[in-house]
Amino acid sequence: MRVLILGSQGMLGQELVRVGTSPGREIFAWDKIDIDLTAPDALEKIRAARPEIIINAVAYNAVDDIEGEGWVSAEKINAELPGRLAVVARELGATLVHFSSDYVFDGESAAGYAEDAEPQPINAYGRSKMMGEDAVRMSGANFYIIRLSRLFGKPAVSVNAKKSFVDIMIELGRIKKTIDLVDEERSAPTYAPDLAAEVYALIDTHAPFGVYHITNAGACTWFEFGKEIFRLTDSETIASPVAATNFKRPAARPRMSELLNTRRPHLRSWNAALAEYVKGS
Repeated sequence: MRVLILGSQGMLGQELVRVGTSPGREIFAWDKIDIDLTAPDALEKIRAARPEIIINAVAYNAVDDIEGEGWVSAEKINAELPGRLAVVARELGATLVHFSSDYVFDGESAAGYAEDAEPQPINAYGRSKMMGEDAVRMSGANFYIIRLSRLFGKPAVSVNAKKSFVDIMIELGRIKKTIDLVDEERSAPTYAPDLAAEVYALIDTHAPFGVYHITNAGACTWFEFGKEIFRLTDSETIASPVAATNFKRPAARPRMSELLNTRRPHLRSWNAALAEYVKGS
């Protein structure tokens, strides 16, 4: 099986390469240094590689920046590129794996969101991800759209990559005595190695095409997440719960965006995954 991974040096991409490297798979790991996905000839390079699986782990996720000048990049990468990749997948008879976000939802459902819930984003980032989903659906390609949230794992090595909330809290836990954390915006953390393994489980078992919610089990607020990080790292930093309004941010955030998995076996709890990551970091 020929598998092309785009964004291979990102937090998720590097795990997709690591987990996917096995007998019977030929992995093409491409990042920014290998291909400019906004260039006119990018799709021809993908066609020439003739992958059977195209995994798109590329995204522009500077949520607040996208409310302004960043929209141009988000439109190209999040909204338009997935549809273009899906067309290539259709032409090659390949399958596209594309990643989306809990931010496609408005956060008004206290019960969380199943895979068939109607997207209704409340910020520009969420809107760009919804547009990307729509483009993939309309392409006629075979696809898996996988929604995730609060990704954490081994830091990316790609240029200008963002640190995860977990790594930021680990660093702050060494130098800060107190920290205010939002005790709202409830969602499910997702451990990159667990997500990568489940992606290949979908592919290898020939799971039905469509939309999947893949996160670690359980959900938490940012305060609850940070407090657990400090506990696991034996940090003396004291976390204080505050309202989201304490932080002035350009983009609105969903208040409750837990992704409900109704189609696959559940992954282990986010607490267990976090404990493994902290132990190894």
